[in-house]
Amino acid sequence: MKIMLDDFDYRILKILSENSRLSYAEIGRTISLSQSATKERVQNLLDSGIIKQFTVEVDYEKLGFPLKVVISMKFKNDEFRRFIDDVHQFPEILNCKRVTGESCLIAECVLKDSRHLEQLIDRLISYGIPTTAIQLSEIKTNSFFK
Repeated sequence: MKIMLDDFDYRILKILSENSRLSYAEIGRTISLSQSATKERVQNLLDSGIIKQFTVEVDYEKLGFPLKVVISMKFKNDEFRRFIDDVHQFPEILNCKRVTGESCLIAECVLKDSRHLEQLIDRLISYGIPTTAIQLSEIKTNSFFK
């Protein structure tokens, strides 16, 4: 079911995607709506499932995990299901997505260094064939509403 949004809703989504800590009053002032109207619209966006959650963006480099890696995985037999069951045992994996194509999964990881990467690969090999790519820089992030 497609939900109809107006310009105010899209402006609220844009503002929240840039800074989800703003108060309803601050958002309302920016888009010329009252605090209560803004709060009601945000609640409607939550109730409809358009806003799924409010999150924090972490600087993993400052936490000692400067190496960002993308790992694609190919699986043999039923190892895919076993990996899905065990993926929670890999705290280095921030996001894991099932994809079409040559690989079955793509995982975004943060690691301390190349030794940590080697250890992760050694753990992943029991599930399938990992292929790694080190992230050099970030070109585009979530900017749908910008």
